[in-house]
Formats: sequence, structure tokens, C-alpha cells
Amino acid sequence: MGASESPPGLLSGPGFPLLADIMRVQRVEWAFEVPIRIIIAAGATRQSGPAQETFPMLHLDLRTRTSVIGTLYTATDVEGGQTKEQRDLLEALARHVMRVPPSAAAMTSPREAAAAIEKPRLRRAVGEILVMLELVRHPPSAALTSRVAEYLTELGIEDGFQQLAADYLANDRERVYRDWERVRQPDLVEPFVAGMGDAALTQKMEALGDLPAGSLGRGLFDFYRRNGFPWIPDDDQDNLIPHDLTHVLAGYGTTPEAEVALQGFLVGAARGESHFSSLLASLLLFEVGMLPFPGIEPVTAVLGRPDAAELFAAAIERGLECHGDIAGDHQALLSRPLAEVRAELGISEPEPGPHMFVL
Repeated sequence: MGASESPPGLLSGPGFPLLADIMRVQRVEWAFEVPIRIIIAAGATRQSGPAQETFPMLHLDLRTRTSVIGTLYTATDVEGGQTKEQRDLLEALARHVMRVPPSAAAMTSPREAAAAIEKPRLRRAVGEILVMLELVRHPPSAALTSRVAEYLTELGIEDGFQQLAADYLANDRERVYRDWERVRQPDLVEPFVAGMGDAALTQKMEALGDLPAGSLGRGLFDFYRRNGFPWIPDDDQDNLIPHDLTHVLAGYGTTPEAEVALQGFLVGAARGESHFSSLLASLLLFEVGMLPFPGIEPVTAVLGRPDAAELFAAAIERGLECHGDIAGDHQALLSRPLAEVRAELGISEPEPGPHMFVL
């Protein structure tokens, strides 16, 4: 958790800056001075074409799903077992993503995991979850990093993501940023605002307020107004409209729990093919506190907060039920009813709650 042990309710106390203010206004005061909101917005553009196939986790046979859960539990069983936060996350993932009871988990060695988990895409997904589970252990564990490395080797995973967990273990912020830059995926893009100057962008966004209530574009306008976001960032960051449009489409708000859940949703919708670097960025911001903000204590253990693990796993499940990656070009959809757009993309309607954005 870094130098300061931050309580689970760190961001909910009176007078603490809203997440929107933190991410839109503040900048990191390191030599490389990385814009925080740009980190969280990094993802990937959506490819046009037919809907993607159902992600394997939703139709795997019971034996494979059980092997995946066994792999996750066994790999993280070090130094007296999983932490409470790890257990909560594992149980939520078992219910929502693998759809097997946690009690079904059996000891699964690295070699057994490789034999049971054959599909490359599923192997990659399991590897990414293992890296996540490293980041939600506080304090970090050298034994866990070593154990996960054994599983990744047997599974043939060499995507570089685990280096970020090693950087967390080393408590090296500069290495975290450098290695995240190395593995990050392309930024989200929305052609309807790409390349615009400040005046044109402001005019474009203000015009969204004239669209019918309940439309996608009006929802984006309301999202900005409700959160008090400026159309143009106050510093030299690029606008974050592509990222914020995914908030509106998926229905997640701007609490730390919601930001992490949104990235889990996007990873699920993209079938694990993109957005994982953005999920890692969210965890580095809100789980391990390795990207500090000026004058603000690092934010840690967000998935250890009440119901956060459940929200996150349910977000992945919602994403997996989509027809494909929801990020991309939405210009033609701005005037259409948001509920209609969601239905076409396979996005279930969000239920009202403290971490959700509902019109």
C-alpha cells in the first residue's frame, strides 16, 4: 500500500476531491509528468465488422472452468493463503465469470494448468487475472510474484504485463510508468471530435445539449454537466470524450470503484483482445497507489472496499454479454435513444446505484 496505509474509505470522506477533479485537473509531478486522465483513457479502437464470437468463458465446459478457478486459487495461495481482498475478488470472479462455486477449486499445478487450459486466448485471460491478483495483494509478495511467473511460463504468456507487478513489488514508480508505457494499447478515438480546435470542440459538445432527452449524445452532455467536467481539459491533456462516452454507454459513474469496473467491462466486451492496459492503469491508480497526485495521499485497495469486487466481476460479466467491443466511432448514434443503442450493442441496462451513471 506504499508509505501510507490508506483506509478503505479514503475517497469518500468529507472534503476529499472528487475523482473527476483528481483525474482531469491534477498532474503527476515526476520528471516525465504523465497526464493521469490520458492513462485511464488508453484502450483500443473498435474494428468495424460482424459481432465478435462469444468469449470462451461463457461456454467453456465445466471441467475447464473448474481448472481455471483451481489455477487462480492455487497460484495465489502463498504465505498463509490469499488476503481477504484476493479472496473476495476470486469468489466474485468464480460466480460471475467462471460461473462455478468457489468450493469447486482444486489444487492445480502450473503443468496441470497448461494441460487443462489449451486455447491461447483463454490462457492470456488467465494470465491477466493472475497479474491482477498480484496487484490486489497488500503488501506485495515476492513469493506470489515468483509463483505467478511459474504459471505464466507454463502457459506460454510473455506479454510483459507481469513486469508491472514486479515494479509494484519493488515500489518503483518510475519503472511502473515506463513499463506501462511499453505495454499500453492505443488511445480510444472518436472521429466526431478528433482533431478539433478548442472552439469547434466546445461548439460541438454544447450542441449535444439540444439533442432529445434520453439520446446517446444528450447522455454524454448530461454526463459532463452532472460531473462538472469542462469540455476542454485545463492543462495540455487531450480531450477525454472517447473515454467518457464509454462511461455513458456502459452506465458507470466516476467513483474509483466505477472507473475500475468500467475497464473490466471494456475488457470483457472486447473478449480480452484490448483494454487490459487501461485496466492495469486503473489498478495502478486506485489499487496500489503507484501514480500519486500532488498533495493527495495515494489511493489504495479500491477492490477491497465494500461490494467493489462484486461490482468489478459483474462488470466483466456484463461486458462478456455484449456483442463486441463498444469503443469506436459513435457519431451516427448520437441522436438515437441510448436504450436503443445499448440494445444493439448487447449492453444490459445499468441498475441505479452509487457507482452507476443512469439518465
